Amino acid sequence: MTDPDNLQVRTADFTAFNSQRAQLVADGVRVFGPGASVAQDMEPEYITVNADSTTAWVALQENNALAKVDIASATITEILPLGYKDHGVEGQGLDASDENGVIDIKTWPGIFGMYHPDAIASFTNNGETFILTANEGDARAWGEDNPAYWGPEDSEDPDFGGDANQGFVEEIRFKHLFHKNGFERRLGDDMPPQLFDLAKGALLNPEVFDYCGASAGEPGGCREDEQLGRLTVTWTMGYRTDENGDPVMFNTSGVEDPAGDRLMYDEVYAFGGRSMAIWSADGDLVWDSGDMVEQYLASDACLAGSQRDIPCAEFFNSNHSAGDSFLNRSDNKGPEPEAVTSATFGDRTFAFLGLERMGGVMVFDITNPQSPSIVDYLNTREEWVMDPETNLAIAGDLGIEDITVIPADLSPNGDVLLLTGNEVSGTTAVYRVVLQYAE
Repeated sequence: MTDPDNLQVRTADFTAFNSQRAQLVADGVRVFGPGASVAQDMEPEYITVNADSTTAWVALQENNALAKVDIASATITEILPLGYKDHGVEGQGLDASDENGVIDIKTWPGIFGMYHPDAIASFTNNGETFILTANEGDARAWGEDNPAYWGPEDSEDPDFGGDANQGFVEEIRFKHLFHKNGFERRLGDDMPPQLFDLAKGALLNPEVFDYCGASAGEPGGCREDEQLGRLTVTWTMGYRTDENGDPVMFNTSGVEDPAGDRLMYDEVYAFGGRSMAIWSADGDLVWDSGDMVEQYLASDACLAGSQRDIPCAEFFNSNHSAGDSFLNRSDNKGPEPEAVTSATFGDRTFAFLGLERMGGVMVFDITNPQSPSIVDYLNTREEWVMDPETNLAIAGDLGIEDITVIPADLSPNGDVLLLTGNEVSGTTAVYRVVLQYAE
């Protein structure tokens, strides 16, 4: 910003990509709003700019992509799909249930995470720009509070389903998507009419999900609350399609049948990566923290509170707006990495990752972008048992929404400062960053 008194605005839009919809979808960009063009479907969430202010990257959260922008011409040059995180791979597991009473971070073959970054940041390493993403996750939902969208309550009559023109909700619990009796049992409750128009039930591929009890035509134990049943997923992808993108239908016995009315899911997609990731300037994945965030929060090394005297594991995956909420967010998006920034001190570069639900700032040494490590975690939530809404004065800092670093030369006291904006507690926290080499 060289002339703040004479600002000019130019808009970089997505209209040039409208004709590329098929290729974008084939590449993995989520373009799925009903009746929407590519330009209408893109949902910009956050932006970062490289060191010489020539290029910007924009997080397209629900589209699971980044947009690359040439600043001089105000042109979006590329839409970069981020791909999906395989929760069946060792080191990329997740805690999927809020009902089993224990921390259970493990791999789930057939379950994939959509990175869905919220905040993004950029840093330079050896002259190369890298992008940091806080992989929060976010479902597309509008009209969810409109009764007309869902249809009459407690109705199991297929002629009285909801009105698809009144909204669009992609989120559904795993156990409500996969039930041997199909979708009619959820009409008027949480059955999206677009899904009911597409099919009358859904099946799990037993060759993929046999490990949790799925068989031909039966979800088995996979849909139990202690397994995957409570996990919120999207119904919009993962089912088998033909070369035209239309669903391949199956009968209730799990046999492919053009006259059938069941979808067959080979993969199931959950929201968010529960992680921080590093990407190249061209959108290639360099590193992802896998299940490192949840594993650390579950470990004895993790201590919350300004005095670092509260075992994180006792409040694992708690909600920022509820007291005594152990595991509360495990079935949703876990700790929800929300905010991220980076800073370089001497020859070391660090990333600061804010966790919205669990709270706190996790610090990574990202000097080697291919092999970061956790170096610290500070969570200044002080009250975890009582309802925070009625105890804000003692609750501490809840719900990190944004984070920034003030370098020493710009700081009012000469120290490096870290600031967080906390939307639930309504507080701004200021931390002093202490720099020292470990022995």
